[in-house]
Amino acid sequence: MTTDLDGTPVDLDRVQIALDGSRWLWTCDISAAGDPLMQRLDGRVPTLLPLPTVAITHGPVIPAPRPTTAALYRQVLEAS
Repeated sequence: MTTDLDGTPVDLDRVQIALDGSRWLWTCDISAAGDPLMQRLDGRVPTLLPLPTVAITHGPVIPAPRPTTAALYRQVLEAS
């Protein structure tokens, strides 16, 4: 699922990394205000915050990088 945060699309199916390095994952729940609820994944006290609050208090979020698969390597090599 993708949501919009200040005009920027956010892919909620991926772990999001905030500017401060904290990692967040959507819990599949929505707040009373209609915002996705995000859970902090770093092992600290469980933190559950709406996505806009994560962006305000921890900095903008970007999706965590995905590892490159063998299929992608093959596709690139065959295209050259």
